[in-house]
Amino acid sequence: MSPRRVRLRPVTCRSRFAAIHDAAVSRTRRRHRHRHRLLKPHTSPAAGSGSKASSTETNGLEELPEDIIHHIHSLLPIQDAAHAACVSRRFRRSWRSYSSLILSERTLGLDRKTEEWKTHLIDKVDKILTNHYHNGVKVKTLKLDIGPCRDIKASYLDRWLRIIKPGIQEFSLLLPLVVNKIYSFPCSVLSNEAAASSIQSLSLFGCAFHPTSILGRLRRLKSLSLRYVHVTEDGLGHLLSKSSALEWLEIEACSGIICLKIPCTLQQLKFLSVQKCEMVKVVEIDAPRLCSFRYCGTPVIYVRNSSQLKNVDISPVNLSGILSYARFSLPSIAQNVESLTLLAGRIENANTPMLPSKLPHLKNLKISLVKPWSSPNYDVFSLVSFLDASPALESFVLRVEQDAMMHDPVVGDDTEYRRQNLECRNNSLRKVMITGFCSAKSLVELTVHILERTHSLERFTLDITYGYDRRTCNIAKFPIARMIGQCWSLSKRALEEAHRAVETADRYIKGRVPSSVQFEVLGPCPRCHIGK
Repeated sequence: MSPRRVRLRPVTCRSRFAAIHDAAVSRTRRRHRHRHRLLKPHTSPAAGSGSKASSTETNGLEELPEDIIHHIHSLLPIQDAAHAACVSRRFRRSWRSYSSLILSERTLGLDRKTEEWKTHLIDKVDKILTNHYHNGVKVKTLKLDIGPCRDIKASYLDRWLRIIKPGIQEFSLLLPLVVNKIYSFPCSVLSNEAAASSIQSLSLFGCAFHPTSILGRLRRLKSLSLRYVHVTEDGLGHLLSKSSALEWLEIEACSGIICLKIPCTLQQLKFLSVQKCEMVKVVEIDAPRLCSFRYCGTPVIYVRNSSQLKNVDISPVNLSGILSYARFSLPSIAQNVESLTLLAGRIENANTPMLPSKLPHLKNLKISLVKPWSSPNYDVFSLVSFLDASPALESFVLRVEQDAMMHDPVVGDDTEYRRQNLECRNNSLRKVMITGFCSAKSLVELTVHILERTHSLERFTLDITYGYDRRTCNIAKFPIARMIGQCWSLSKRALEEAHRAVETADRYIKGRVPSSVQFEVLGPCPRCHIGK
């Protein structure tokens, strides 16, 4: 018997709308059935027959209350919502008050294959926002993604921003980075106290923003994102002073700031991210409830009242000694840190010193070593300093990028891979993973030290292939691998080193693993790497 053929129908705007509509109609009919039965007038059989025929022709939308119509319409993506307004009078009325506008080439369904798609994008956005403005619609969410349109005129943007009125809750503006003249976001847009006090999320990308004293009080602003924005220290000071409810702050690749000050007025701030701001030399933080801090830049950091700071992520920009800086400074600026992520710079020449200061609450530690610009000479064994300083440490992950370390040949006996006269121990560490494990002597010494000095250890994993291990093609660790069903490729030299690393692990490490520890070496994938 031939297999049953199943015909698949493409999911379209119409089918999505129909599904939502049918479900709402069904609920509404059940809810009002009893009321309709009471209100239905008595008719003769003949009249009843005609009434039945008439009700069959009635569109189900007419039975829905207006608030249900608005709710259904609000669930549709903007492109589908616009299409629905073209085929239904009730949705057309709802479209005139559609309050969530997410406008981009994707949401508007534009085809990049056409030569004039950028012009069409500007025209569509202009028409939608102009109609909403003239109809007096109170927009709650406005997200404008005009990144591809390098020739966008400031006059269009000024006209579009008129729609920001009292009631706006979320606003996002993404502009192209490469333009003849950078657009200056007008502070007057948020000078209206009613509009300023209603906004909860503000995101700006690719513009200049110079807040002044005319800025309204942003009483409900909880999320602020400034990326590739030119803003001065005074301007940012005005902005933060009016944002007392701020909980989430992101500053990325912004120019005009040398000393970044996070004032104590931000009593609710819990997350702070400062990335790629090359002009920033000093960061001063006085936010008493700050929980998470992510920083990529020159690490000159001062933190007052860091009792709530639990998560820290630091990576440098063209700077050496980040690991030594972190080991020296973190016990004073983030004594209560529980999760720490460090990315070593490309000129990490200074070994991490042994210091008496501690990180008493640190539970999760992740350190990444990247390929240096010059010959690698960092002694990875010196990371023992972090283990010694963290008596509560439970998880340690070390990621070693390819060529981040000198690969030593496998020679000598076991005693050559044990550092003498080092008594530091850890009685809380349970899980350790090293990705990019290689035959570097100092890395082997670190591995041996952890195995011999950590009695609480439960699981130890050595990933030879820089994270592109055999599990990739099975559990789809990477999106590309998930699509093609195979691991990330390894060069011939990397594959040779992977085999040497496996030999090193078998010869110098495997015999030292306690029976209570689950030990795993993830070598080259037999399906994707072996025999290639």
